[in-house]
Amino acid sequence: MIEGGVISDHKGINLPGAAVNVPALSEKDVDDLRFALRMGCDLVALSFVRDAEDVKDVHKVMDEEGRRVPVIAKVEKPQAVEHMEGIVAAFDGVMVARGDLAVEYPLEKVPMVQKRLIELCRRNAKPVIVATQMMESMITNSRPTRAEASDVANAILDGADAVMLSAESSVGAYPIETVKTMSKIVVAAEEELLSKGLQPLVPGKKPRTQGGSVARAACEIADFLDGKALVAFTKSGDTARRLSRYRVAQPILAFTTEEATRNQLALSWGVESYVVPHVDNTDAMVDLVDAELLKLNRYNDGDAMVITAGSPPGVPGTTNMVRVHHLGGGERA
Repeated sequence: MIEGGVISDHKGINLPGAAVNVPALSEKDVDDLRFALRMGCDLVALSFVRDAEDVKDVHKVMDEEGRRVPVIAKVEKPQAVEHMEGIVAAFDGVMVARGDLAVEYPLEKVPMVQKRLIELCRRNAKPVIVATQMMESMITNSRPTRAEASDVANAILDGADAVMLSAESSVGAYPIETVKTMSKIVVAAEEELLSKGLQPLVPGKKPRTQGGSVARAACEIADFLDGKALVAFTKSGDTARRLSRYRVAQPILAFTTEEATRNQLALSWGVESYVVPHVDNTDAMVDLVDAELLKLNRYNDGDAMVITAGSPPGVPGTTNMVRVHHLGGGERA
């Protein structure tokens, strides 16, 4: 023994520097995944991802069960850092699992990995979660350290969609206080972020797809016209996620016919989701916007809304329309 310590039960084992040849899913993982899918889970997170190929094992089980849900890659292995671009492209989202990553990867490089992963996820319109030891001292203390407050704030300023608590809320002495404190830090950081106005996602980079171009145009129009909200008609959630990455000041209202999509979009920054009936044409979309938003008592007749959708409606991947609409039909453009 070189350095002793306390070992508790049900803990994982890390083997730094060792290339362990094990499958992405153990037999128990497969059983648990099947059970979760049958119970109607909205998302699945895969631990110890090494490269983009790992998602295929998960998709194989999902296809056997007849149900696909988004798969979040937990980046916590050095191999994953080497293949991060492929992982971001292949998976539906990423969790920066800094605890295990810092055991097997140089500690001083983890902050740069976090920033790079967040940038890649935003560029690819994939939600990104920053996790592990964010408010670690609040497991036993009622207030965080100043460094922890800065850690949470910087994750938001970097562009994270979500921050996650682990032991702080599961076994800590102050779970409610921890959540409230983290929320205050997040809100303060977001207010600072939004006060700077609409910023390019990555300076000098242009959207690479039709859907990305339409989303960026919608965000810029909403900013120029001081629109009250962006409304995205989306079946898969992709349009709302493309809007989310621009961190606009306006709420992003996702209208979807799919309850699963509504639940999944809870992970994306700034998105409020509503399950609505299917509509067959763009005029019906506008009527639905009026009906849904005016009953919320948050918007008024004449408020400018920037609507983005695909035509024909209800077909994933066909986002091709931006329309400026004034609630109640007072003005239309």
